[in-house]
Amino acid sequence: MVDVNRNYSLALAAGIALWVAGCQSTGSIGQSGGMLMNSGVTMAALHMPVGQQVVPPNGFISFCLRNPKECEGGTDHPTNMVMTPGRWTQINEVNDYVNRNIPQIEDIDNYGTVENWTYPNERGGDCEDLALLKRKILIERGWPASDLLITVVREWNGDGHAILVATTDKGDYVLDNKNWAIVSWAQAPYTWAKQQSRERPYIWVNLDQSSFRLASNETVPPLGAPIPFVEAANRMKPAANAPLRPSLANGDVRPAASQAPTAALAMN
Repeated sequence: MVDVNRNYSLALAAGIALWVAGCQSTGSIGQSGGMLMNSGVTMAALHMPVGQQVVPPNGFISFCLRNPKECEGGTDHPTNMVMTPGRWTQINEVNDYVNRNIPQIEDIDNYGTVENWTYPNERGGDCEDLALLKRKILIERGWPASDLLITVVREWNGDGHAILVATTDKGDYVLDNKNWAIVSWAQAPYTWAKQQSRERPYIWVNLDQSSFRLASNETVPPLGAPIPFVEAANRMKPAANAPLRPSLANGDVRPAASQAPTAALAMN
């Protein structure tokens, strides 16, 4: 496992600035079920505008370094899931099940660190952990990974928050642990920050329209190419069987003759 400090250094080097915090549910519980099918799904919700590629959240980079298989793959031709009554019921069931059955606990209380993106453990998880679990369950139930996007938003008070967005032929819908009723992205009470790319799950794109840049010339790595930041972290690891320098291997830490005066001065 790559050291957490190394993960953080890698993230800082890439220019990461967004910290997800304040993830716990405020206790709002919505019984969504299939009733919204009559109003929510038939109202053609627009897909949210997407901007240029941006650096993924630090916690996501760390998650991929520990679980690279979870971040590989992608598609060059994403299509939108057809929202049938059965699929609508499915995302509501998964959203409600995870929200109701996974205790919600902040990372600092669960792991002793302010940010640790992972799947919930026996003690529970926070917002990004629940979003990751919902995504995993829906993929196992036949949803394409390119239609299930971990998304970072800002709440009204400036706190960061993570949700899951399901992209369908009727629009983009929000699976949230704070507002249980599934609504279109335009109805969610958040300011949009960044989101996984549909083409490659390890790439993130800008959702903040105030800082959009033209993305027409951007390219993505070919399918099957190594995840760039995982590859970079692997290059930083020392070789498992790399021999020590001869002097250290033999337990000889005496300075060479030419270095002796300097070493002696350093010790005084």
